[in-house]
Formats: sequence, C-alpha cells, structure tokens
Amino acid sequence: MLTPMSRLLAFIAVLSCLLPAVVQAEELTIRPFLIEETLTARDVVARDITLHNGFTNKKLNVYATVNAITMDDVGEIQEFKSPVMTDRTDNATSWIEITRGRISIMPDETVTVPLIIRTHPEAVPGTYYVFLGFVATQKRDIAEATALRGDANGVIVKITIADKREETLRLQKFSIDRIVFGKSSRTATIELQNLGDLPTEPKGEVIFYNSSGEEVGSSIVSTDGNPIAVGSTAALSVPVPLASSIGRFKANVSLEYGSKQTASLYDSTTFYLMPPYILLLLFVGVLIVSLLLVFSLRRAFGERYEDDDDSVALYVREGHDPNPQDHDIDLKNK
Repeated sequence: MLTPMSRLLAFIAVLSCLLPAVVQAEELTIRPFLIEETLTARDVVARDITLHNGFTNKKLNVYATVNAITMDDVGEIQEFKSPVMTDRTDNATSWIEITRGRISIMPDETVTVPLIIRTHPEAVPGTYYVFLGFVATQKRDIAEATALRGDANGVIVKITIADKREETLRLQKFSIDRIVFGKSSRTATIELQNLGDLPTEPKGEVIFYNSSGEEVGSSIVSTDGNPIAVGSTAALSVPVPLASSIGRFKANVSLEYGSKQTASLYDSTTFYLMPPYILLLLFVGVLIVSLLLVFSLRRAFGERYEDDDDSVALYVREGHDPNPQDHDIDLKNK
C-alpha cells in the first residue's frame, strides 16, 4: 500500500513526464485554425498550413493526422472518428492529401505543409468536417492516438459539397376518355417522366368544372410515397368524382414537386359525361321511334298495292282470227 509521500512522489513523477509534452505542444504554432471550402465533385484545391517551432534550442518532430469529426451548433467538436481511408463518395478523409511522414522543424523555424483537397467524382452533397492534427512526438501511432483522444492541436477543415443536381419532371399526358360512360372509364390518366438527377415525388390535385365554369369536384394526385425514379415514366390514375352528372366538363391538373426548389406543372382537358342509365333510355327511345316508323311505312305502302276485284275489258276488232292464242294480239292493219 502506498503511503501519502509515495503518492505525492508518483504524482510529481507523472507531472514531470507530461509537462514537457504540454510545453512542447504550446510551442508548436499552427496556422490557420480553420479552412473552409465550397466545392463540387472532381474539384481540386491546394492550401498551405504553416508550423512554427517556438523553441530556440530544440528540434521538433511532428506527425500529421487526419480524422473525421462532428461539430455541434456552436462550432465545438463533439466526436473524433477513427480514420477510414477508403475512397468513398461520403468520406471526406479520403479526399485529403497531406504528408504522413515525419515533419522535422528546427528551432525557431517555420515549415509550410501543402494540403490538397481532391473531391470524389461522385461526392455526395453535404457538409463535412475533418480535423488535421499535428502532434510533436517520436512515433506516428502515438500521434494518431493523441489526436483521436482530442488532445492534439490542429486545423479544422470544413468542406461543403454543393448540390447541383436538379429535379425536372415533365407532364407527358393528361387525358380522360372523350365520352365517359361507365365506372371503368371514369378515371383520369397522368403520365409523368423524370428527366432530372433526383427521384421526385409529385403531389397535387385534379379539379373538375362544368360547362358554366363552376367547380363540381376534385381528386388528389399522389404517388403513395413512391418517388418516380430518375429516367423513368410513371402513370398515375385518379377517379372522376361525377357519378350522376351529364354534360360537358373540363378537368385541370395542378402538380408540385421538388425539395430544393418547388416547381409546378399544369394541364387541362375536356370530356363529356353520360351515365349508363341515360344511355339506356336513349337507346330504348330510339328503338321505339324506329319501330313506330317502320310500322307506319309498311302500313302506308301496303294499302297502295293491295289487289281488288275490278276486271279489265279486252276489245277485239272484227276480222281477227277467231281463235287467237292466249295473250296474243294481232296488230296487223287490214
């Protein structure tokens, strides 16, 4: 068991080991503190970081470390993440090019360390934070462990990948049967083509008007949570909510889409609505009129050509053959 004096000596020994490192860290000046860049995919930028050895009689060996970090709303570092150098579209540490070898700085010397940011060709839009730590030590693994604990001084690199992808939707077709009869044809069809770079989920409604311009109904247009994929075409069907109406109608479709910037689509069409029972009544009426007309015509022409009992007299001139053949008429002049 350690005595109080032994504990004090042990504490002094540990402090004496840590104190040079603290002083050493304070004597290493790093500029700038923050690097901010707004880039796009495939961009390449070069920046310089300067390291100054404040000692007048001591050489420093410094190692650079690269860690992804998360920042809170007030700009403080919340978490250091282990380095992952795989070439990924959303891994900003893999876009950083900086020397990983030992950086030797002579007393009272300033060294420039080149930094290159080379974004991925398919970099995902967003904001990324990277911490470049510079630790004065004799071994790289010690420097990396020190930075991961958050005990290293360094530079915060903020990389914003601008989102230049666009949402473009084209209304290819909006149609309703020219004459709407039964329930099977009582739908409106909307064909949409996604010509943009992002999946798009349009929303809107179809409003129906009668021949007087009065609104008589509406239907909601939705993809039911299924966005239209890039380069694909989707056909949406909405009901025509005019069950017992008859006449000429107009339908207007109004759609909105876009998460970054809202865009609108409009189109209209006209149609005639005739319920089935009206069609049946018309058919029965036409059939009855046709039958009456046929009956009347047959009766009128039948009376004109009926046979009667009247006989036609046949006169034969004197001097003719007394035995003429049936239906034989002698027209010879005497």
